[in-house]
Amino acid sequence: MGYLTITTTNKKLVATCIAFLTFLALFISAPCASHSAETSIPSFGEGKVKVRLYTDYFCPPCAEMEPGLEPVISELVKDKTINLIFADTPFYKHSALYARYFLYAINEKKELEHALFVRRSLIEAAKNRVDSAERIEAILKEKGVKLKPFDPKPVFTALTNHLKEDQIDATPSCIIEKDGKKNKYVGAGDIINALNQLKSTAK
Repeated sequence: MGYLTITTTNKKLVATCIAFLTFLALFISAPCASHSAETSIPSFGEGKVKVRLYTDYFCPPCAEMEPGLEPVISELVKDKTINLIFADTPFYKHSALYARYFLYAINEKKELEHALFVRRSLIEAAKNRVDSAERIEAILKEKGVKLKPFDPKPVFTALTNHLKEDQIDATPSCIIEKDGKKNKYVGAGDIINALNQLKSTAK
């Protein structure tokens, strides 16, 4: 189908919420560091259009979408068209672990190009079935990515709320909020087309 659908029954949202609560529980049990960080979800860009991109590092269609996605969102952020949130989803066994290290990396350096590099690095690690914190840390260190650990509970509480409100049950998915209206797009083709339309309307 071109994207990962988690479930097709009328219970799919409940199952997704349970998964994210499990996701959150893993973060609550994670050791907290002494570093401080903003409690809000990290976002990129100063645009009025809000974009939430739901992906999973272990989702093959998400990985395939990344090369076509990066130049589009880079331009939209640079032109101050969008405010972008990368919302990692909990649909695979080790998703929580990967999402935690993405946040640690962004807490050290909150720049879009850096975030995209970290995402590519984690996608590569997922393809190689890296499944431990030690191996992820080693890979990121080898690539020159520094980490600044913090307590991620507030971030994942906020992401849990978005996941439920946006009714996300497949990856990749994207929510675009513009002029008081919220639209949902599923699958790489629809997502990139929708973002490209934002480019054309912004000019």
